[in-house]
Amino acid sequence: MQIVKLLVLDIELAKHHKNKLLEKVNDAQKEKASKYKNEIDQIRSLASSFLINSLSNEPLLFTNTGKPFFQNGPYFNVSHSGRYIVMAVSDKEIGIDIEENIEKDMSSLIRIFNDAEAKMIKEHADFYYLWCAKESLIKCIGSSISKIKEIPSLPLNGVKTYLGKDYQCQTFIYDKHIISLTRESNEKFEVKLENIKQL
Repeated sequence: MQIVKLLVLDIELAKHHKNKLLEKVNDAQKEKASKYKNEIDQIRSLASSFLINSLSNEPLLFTNTGKPFFQNGPYFNVSHSGRYIVMAVSDKEIGIDIEENIEKDMSSLIRIFNDAEAKMIKEHADFYYLWCAKESLIKCIGSSISKIKEIPSLPLNGVKTYLGKDYQCQTFIYDKHIISLTRESNEKFEVKLENIKQL
């Protein structure tokens, strides 16, 4: 079975070591982080860059849709929500989304789901499960959030086909956050979770 590494970084650890993060990112990454007005968003940006930089010494490249990649791999994707920044690392294209399972008004967002999906939404967690599954596929293929309505969320765990390609999805709860991983393949994969304890 294939392995997808899942790195989890607590925002509190990142906040505590902001100066160390600044030392470990390049000028462009610092500039990107500085554009955020909210300090937490700055920390998330720096921490995301730190995680990406830990994968390779190669220059970071971008697809024409803006998805970052390294010429010689590995494939990776980053997401953040609530108290965590997460990065998935794989041997094939990968997408990840994390959402904190909190109650808020989502009535204006329900329209992104098709009829079958909308019928499944009984509570807030259901919304996040479906949203994360859609978002992780969008990020796997490097598409735009504007495509979210047409992107399938189901199944939450298993193979889904989109535009003639198969993708394997896993969706689960991690400490009151919902995480979805989508890998470009019909092969099942095992998630190897690693909590980052120090920077």
